[in-house]
Amino acid sequence: MDGLRAIAVLAVVFYHVGFAWMPGGFVGVDVFFVISGYVITRGLLREAEHGGISLAAFYARRIRRILPALVATLALTSLAAYWLLLPPQLEDYAGSAVASALSVANVYFWRSSGYFDAAALYRPLLHTWSLSVEEQFYFLLPVSLMLAIRLRLRPLWLPVALVALASFGLSLYAGRFAPTANFYLLPTRAWELLLGTLLAMLPRGAAGALPPVVRGAAGLAGLACIAGPTLLYSDATPFPGLGAVPPCLGAALLIGLGEAREGNAAACLLAAAPLVAIGLISYSAYLVHWPLIVLGRIALIRDFDTPESIAVIGATLVLAALSFRFVERPFRRPAAGARLRPVYAAGLLATLATVGLGWAGAASGGLPGRFPDFRIRSVPGSETWNHRTCFLFPDQSWQAWDQAACTRTAGKDGLVLLWGDSFAAQYVPGLMRHADQLPGNLLQYTAAGCRPTLGVASYVVPHCGAFNDNALALIRRLKIRDVVLAGRWGSQRDRDMPALLHETIARVTALGARVHVIGQSPEFPLDPAFLAYHQRHDPPDEAGRWHPIAERGINRTLWAVLPDTATFIDPFAALCEGGTCPYARGETFLYGDAGHFSSAGSLLAVERYLAAGMFAPPRSAAAAP
Repeated sequence: MDGLRAIAVLAVVFYHVGFAWMPGGFVGVDVFFVISGYVITRGLLREAEHGGISLAAFYARRIRRILPALVATLALTSLAAYWLLLPPQLEDYAGSAVASALSVANVYFWRSSGYFDAAALYRPLLHTWSLSVEEQFYFLLPVSLMLAIRLRLRPLWLPVALVALASFGLSLYAGRFAPTANFYLLPTRAWELLLGTLLAMLPRGAAGALPPVVRGAAGLAGLACIAGPTLLYSDATPFPGLGAVPPCLGAALLIGLGEAREGNAAACLLAAAPLVAIGLISYSAYLVHWPLIVLGRIALIRDFDTPESIAVIGATLVLAALSFRFVERPFRRPAAGARLRPVYAAGLLATLATVGLGWAGAASGGLPGRFPDFRIRSVPGSETWNHRTCFLFPDQSWQAWDQAACTRTAGKDGLVLLWGDSFAAQYVPGLMRHADQLPGNLLQYTAAGCRPTLGVASYVVPHCGAFNDNALALIRRLKIRDVVLAGRWGSQRDRDMPALLHETIARVTALGARVHVIGQSPEFPLDPAFLAYHQRHDPPDEAGRWHPIAERGINRTLWAVLPDTATFIDPFAALCEGGTCPYARGETFLYGDAGHFSSAGSLLAVERYLAAGMFAPPRSAAAAP
């Protein structure tokens, strides 16, 4: 079991530090869910066989197991956050700390962000959503099992299986209509934990009756079901639902096979001493790894390079080992005859203290007295996107789009279709201002999180496929002759993106339209107000510029797959020099947030793109990256 925990936590950590070769490491959380369901249920069933389930004793064990390491992590993270985070960041952090202490972090993050959002990279407690899912499950499972046993429901696994099937069906439904809720909330995740519950209800030793060859093949299949998604999934994979089935089944296979090593290469691998050692500290490792990553990025104001990523992994394991030795282990096993009341009192006191401190930080607006000269000001930009009509939200289908309202300029023959996500919509102010230089009237067709490539499967925007398919119908019906494709091309670790873009351009070109692709634009590690504050003492020739975090290499990849009939603009070539890009000009911010241009930034970008030949003959030398 510890070896499997190690596989799960390492997958999550490798994914979070940004290793490109493991774009689906987030499935490690699903492996943890199956393990948790199995371990908790097995313990409860053992109690039921020896006198009955004691809710008081169960919850006391959960408090001793979960709370000490969590409180220690929150305390150290909060101390670092006090010194590092500017007021808006600390205000959000404080709210998430309250939610984490109350076991509702999943609800908090569901209401305020998506797991794969760019802003999520800078939320130190985002990972506690999964702990809250488990803790909510722990509140419900023992009561449900106790009632089922008292009511003599037989077979006991049947009601569990029915609830798991209902949860799985709800996950499939929510994946299309409420994807963020599907990711974060217990009702759509319960089937993963209940898979472990069902596994614990199987007759003990059942796997031992299988021939060694069968056990070996099943073990390897279980490993493949976990390893495959970690290497092949990406942020673009619809998840959970069907996407979570392989890693969950893989975990169930490996748990079900037990530790019998005869002919079982998987069991031998998971029993390796290094994996067992990491598995023992996996809970603390999970707790500490994400605050280390986030606070490190904020302190450096950039992403980690490879040596730094390796150092973070090493620091995670060291801190986890210390937490296990000095926090987890002393509290986990009470002395003989220890009473339950002190456990509950200590748990309540620790929770109230965390909630109180978090409330103070949130209610004060992030303790602004720490940085009296910091200020946030409104930056115009996105209000011109025509939200919910021309810039659709994830809960909207393409039918909400309105052609008349989204024809943003007038006075010319023909149309220029601007197709993409928010990184296309950011160019609306600039394109409208430079309408006289466009080859037609601007028609805005944009949707949040929806990259303009046919065949894309978006977890964030369930209607994205239909939205993009409708773009072809628009081009055909309106006889559009110029199409501008723009998006956050580097937002998802999707290996299929270049091929999908190539196919999209071919389909658009076949309809007689010219295609103009705007590559990935610069993004920054923090909002411009934060960068400006950190640069407040820098010389004038350095202030207002910073190293971008968006990978410029993606633009070279895009350029390579474009046919000769398409025009390409590299925003880095047009806007940046010497490894830095401007986020401000004097007191004027060119960005409204860490990635999207403000109105002023949009005007500058479009002006540069037009000068670089955005609507010039294809393959203009000036437009090359």
